[in-house]
Amino acid sequence: MIEDHEQIEELLAGYVLRSLSGEDATRADELLSDHVPACGRCRDTLAGFQVLSAELALVTPPIAPPETLLPRLHRELEPVPRRRRTGQLVAVAASVALVAGLAGTSLTQFVRAGDRQARADDMAAALDLARQPEADLVPVGPATEISTPGAEEFYLYGTGVQSPPAGSVYRVWLVSETGTTYAGELPCEDGVVFLAVPFDPGSFTELMITVEPAGSSPAAPGDVVWTTAAAA
Repeated sequence: MIEDHEQIEELLAGYVLRSLSGEDATRADELLSDHVPACGRCRDTLAGFQVLSAELALVTPPIAPPETLLPRLHRELEPVPRRRRTGQLVAVAASVALVAGLAGTSLTQFVRAGDRQARADDMAAALDLARQPEADLVPVGPATEISTPGAEEFYLYGTGVQSPPAGSVYRVWLVSETGTTYAGELPCEDGVVFLAVPFDPGSFTELMITVEPAGSSPAAPGDVVWTTAAAA
């Protein structure tokens, strides 16, 4: 096992940037399972690299998806049915562009407005999820649901979202065969919404975003403003 902390830091940096392969990737995996959990210095180092990686992503200018993206999505997605995949590949491609736009300046401000570490961790997890080949990107009005089959958490992200009326908030609801479940309040600042939702995306058939009076009890959905059903 590696004990030189300078070498460990290099491997952890490569791991966070996803630039390792071969023997280095194997060593990094061993470190993460055997060494890092018991080493305070390495845990702090890893957390710092994750925050830095997230902030580097945030300051990068948004990029447009390549012209070949839509045909490639069609080839890769058609053989494998996805939850609420409907063949509207134009909408899905637009969602991919939104995820690529996670680097917006307004999002940087949004991250710094809350718990910096927790928000950076959530943002890094959302970016990792969106990069996976099996990721599902489903439009929910101006937002995008980012999920993957079998996961126990998914994310909502959007830009250019109109703020709710004064004295109101956005709330997220999950609809299944057994009823409707309140999943949390969706914060909106400077037109940006982002929320980590601790529910299995396979446990519901529809996601709704409602607008409701701030401070009210979320006993039942209020006025529905956006829903995944609109993308079906």
